[in-house]
Amino acid sequence: MKIVVRVELITDWGDTNTVEVGRIDRPSQTLDSGSVGLSLADGKQLLHSLQQAVIPAQTDEICALRRICRRCHRWTGVKGLPESQSRYRLWYRQLSQPTPRILRLRAALVFGNSVLPAMADHAGARYAGVVSPPGETRSADVVSTSGRDDAEFLPVGDKINHVTIRNRTLRVGARIDTIELPSIQPRSPTTEWTLAIDGGFVRGRGKTEIRSFEILTGRLAAPGGKPRVFACVRSELPDVAERLTSLVQTHSGTSHPRLSVITDGANGIQSIYRQLPFTATPILDWFHISMRVRHLEQIVKGLLPRSETEKYTKKALCTYANRLRWCFWHANAAKTEQRMQQTLLLCRIVVAQTARFTRSLEQLDYRVGELLAYLKSNSGSTIAYGKHYREHRPISTAMAESAVNQVINVRMCKHQHMRWTPRGAHLLAQVRCAGINGDLAAKLAAYRARIDEVPEDVARFLEFMQRAEEAKPHAF
Repeated sequence: MKIVVRVELITDWGDTNTVEVGRIDRPSQTLDSGSVGLSLADGKQLLHSLQQAVIPAQTDEICALRRICRRCHRWTGVKGLPESQSRYRLWYRQLSQPTPRILRLRAALVFGNSVLPAMADHAGARYAGVVSPPGETRSADVVSTSGRDDAEFLPVGDKINHVTIRNRTLRVGARIDTIELPSIQPRSPTTEWTLAIDGGFVRGRGKTEIRSFEILTGRLAAPGGKPRVFACVRSELPDVAERLTSLVQTHSGTSHPRLSVITDGANGIQSIYRQLPFTATPILDWFHISMRVRHLEQIVKGLLPRSETEKYTKKALCTYANRLRWCFWHANAAKTEQRMQQTLLLCRIVVAQTARFTRSLEQLDYRVGELLAYLKSNSGSTIAYGKHYREHRPISTAMAESAVNQVINVRMCKHQHMRWTPRGAHLLAQVRCAGINGDLAAKLAAYRARIDEVPEDVARFLEFMQRAEEAKPHAF
C-alpha cells in the first residue's frame, strides 16, 4: 500500500495550487498489526513537509499585501534579492524562509523594511511570561527537549538559548509598556468601576543595589465584565497616578468614571486616589480591619484574671472588643471611637495584681493605639461594609491579592531563587499582565501600527510638497 498526502492551497483571490507533502510506503509483505496507522516519525515528517508547503505560500501572500503603500496605494518595489531569512521556531522544528525587503516612501526618503514581523518575539515572550524565569535555563529546556528521554513531548531541532528568551521578553515588555487598548464591550457612563490595588516585594539584584523593591499590582473590574490585571514598579514610572488614570479612562470610555479604589492602607497606596484627575471613592480593606480587631479579641480572651478587679476588667474588655467589629461593619464611627477609648482607659487605670495580666494589658494598649493610628492615617476610607456586602459590591482587596499571586509571587518569588532589577521586573510584569488579560498579540499589533504611522509634521510637509508639485507647469 502507498499513501500519498497532498494539500490544496486556495488564496482569497481564487488561485489554487496542489502540493504533495508526503508519500508513505506500506508493502503488504511487511504489513502487520503493529504497523497499522502512522508512526510518530511519519507524523513529524508530514507536519514538517506541510509547514514547508504552507509557510512559503503565506509568505508570498503577506509580501503581496505589504507591497501596497498604505498612503498612496501604489505598488512598491523590492530592494535587491530576497537574501534575508526569517526563522520560525515551531514546536517540532526550526524553518527558514527567504523574505524580501520592501521599499517604502516616507518624507521623500526611501527605507528598506523587512516584510514579515518578528513573530518569535511574541511567542517567546508569551511563553517566558507564563512558564519560568527568563534568567534560568529551564524554559529553554522545556521548549527544546530533543536528545533527551522526553523528546517526544516537544521535539524541536535546535536548543533555544535562555538569554534569547529573556531578551525577547524584555523587548516585548518595553514595546507594550505604554499601550492601553480600549474595551471591546461598550460601557455606560453610570457603570461603577472598582480598582483594587496591592503590592508585592521582590528581591533586588546584587548587594550594592536595593535589596528589595515593591511592585504595585491589582485589578480593574466592573459588573458583568472581565477584570483587567495591571502591574508596575514605581521607580520605573514618572507618575503612577497617570498610568492608572489612562487605564481607567481607556476601559471605562469616559473621562470622569464612577470609581472606587480599594487598598489595605499601607505603604502610601491609599494616597494614590487623591492624585487622580477625577473623583474616586476610597475604601479601606475590610479584611485588614477585621484581622486587627481579631487580634484584640484574642488578647482579651487570653487574659488570666486572679482577683475580682481583674475578673471585672476582663468582662468589661470582652464586652468592648466583641462589639467593636459590629461598629466597623455598620460604619458607626461614634461607637467605634467610644469602645476603643474605653478600652484604652481600662488598660491604663487598672492596677493588676499579677505580672502576666499587666503584660497583657500593656500589649492590648499598644494594639489599640496602633489600630487608632491606622484608622487616622486612612481617615475617610471606612464605609458601611454591611450595606456594600448586601448590595454585592466589593469590600476587600481579594482580587488584588490574587493578582499579586498571579503576577508576582508565582513568577518571581515562590520557589524562584532569583534577583531582579526594577526595570527587568517592570517589563516582565507587563508581559505577564498582557498574557493574563489575553491581549498580548493585540498590543503588539497596536505597537506595529503606531510605528508605521507618519508623524503629523511629516504628513504636513509631504502635503505641502505635493501641492507645490501640482502647481508646477508641466511640459508636454
